[in-house]
Amino acid sequence: MKWYITGDTHGRNEARLEHFDRGEDFTQIALIILGDSGINFYLNSSDRNRKKRLNDIGINLYLVRGNHEERPENLPGIEMVWDENVEGNVYIEPEFPKIRYFLDGGSYIIDGLKTLVIGGAYSVDKDYRIKNFTQSNGWCGWFKDEQLTAKEKTAILISTAGEEYDLVLTHTCPYSWMSQDLFLNMIDQNTVDNSMEKFLETMKDHVKWKVWLFGHFHADRLELPKVEQYFNDIENLDNIKRRWLGEEPNVDWWLQKGPNYYMEAEKCLIKNMRFT
Repeated sequence: MKWYITGDTHGRNEARLEHFDRGEDFTQIALIILGDSGINFYLNSSDRNRKKRLNDIGINLYLVRGNHEERPENLPGIEMVWDENVEGNVYIEPEFPKIRYFLDGGSYIIDGLKTLVIGGAYSVDKDYRIKNFTQSNGWCGWFKDEQLTAKEKTAILISTAGEEYDLVLTHTCPYSWMSQDLFLNMIDQNTVDNSMEKFLETMKDHVKWKVWLFGHFHADRLELPKVEQYFNDIENLDNIKRRWLGEEPNVDWWLQKGPNYYMEAEKCLIKNMRFT
């Protein structure tokens, strides 16, 4: 199986899949979307039609849960099954078996990497969605359980205690990694609930990990060494492994890097300086 990573697609999944050569064997390709895939947003026939089209393409989609989508466990007819490709339980809708949903707090083996997956985040556009997306079925465009509950956070902390992971996949990121240059100017940050980011801040020190990938903030760049953010880019997981987990890690000079990356590099430089 060839594994790939991308960021939020917000329903533009088919355009993203044009990245792949139609001559390839799609049964041997898996694309991980780091949240906000957009396929369970409207909860009506448009979602169903989109999922049918994606399923028919044949690429294996593995979805981290974002904040602009219904929880998979709330979908009608959803089932939890063992997935040998990732050696763990996932949710599937039997009608769309190519679309698979990771469990929040789930532990998996992805391309030989022990992987922790945690979805969820706060929607800064919550008020806009409630005001403009109301439908006759009572759906308001916003999902009240978009973030993890206190009980879920506690369960994840307990289940991961003492664990070591090669890879962590989340939708949002730990609090200290957020970059203000990505914040939306029209949003008063005092109104934003950062409880998920603060929980992930705890998680990044709670478990040992080697590489962390996330989406949510709509940029493609390295946030820190071994920490990457994805939006439009589609990256082969083998490249990420070579970049950070190879015998000689090598960061290509042309890869975009966020402010945190340069700040961390500067701190390391100062730390390693020798004064005489």
